[in-house]
Amino acid sequence: MSGAIPIPRHERAWVQWADARDAARARRIAAFVTVVGVAILSLARYLTPFDAGFGTHTQLGLPPCMTARFTGYPCPTCGMTTAFSHTLRGHFWTSLRVQPAGFVLSIATILATLAAISTLATGKVWRINWQRLRPEHVACAGVALILGAWVYKIIVMRTG
Repeated sequence: MSGAIPIPRHERAWVQWADARDAARARRIAAFVTVVGVAILSLARYLTPFDAGFGTHTQLGLPPCMTARFTGYPCPTCGMTTAFSHTLRGHFWTSLRVQPAGFVLSIATILATLAAISTLATGKVWRINWQRLRPEHVACAGVALILGAWVYKIIVMRTG
């Protein structure tokens, strides 16, 4: 026997479902996250995704991507709105193909919105176990996701 102290099961999880320390504050934050999440997801569902894989945001009166316009290469966020729009239509493969980071962020937005709604309903919160899931690792994974999706997008736009 190694003498190691076993880690309780609930401390091994990356995310934990727990009672809020301050239920009123948790519900206020959850209400804000719900409103923002529903607004983003509703807007993405409202927009028609462009077949080119980017440019959907121009339906909102925003200008086309200047990086793509002047350099011929997409910016790191080219295709994000299009990917969100495809995800909200259930076109998951198309969303992933158009902009992998946009697909991941759209799924994360859906999950965060659902978690916030559950907090509003129950007063319980989803807590991230920062002992298990280190913030610097999350940040590095996010940067790697964006950069990897950008490289992918450059290759696809130049060859496709």
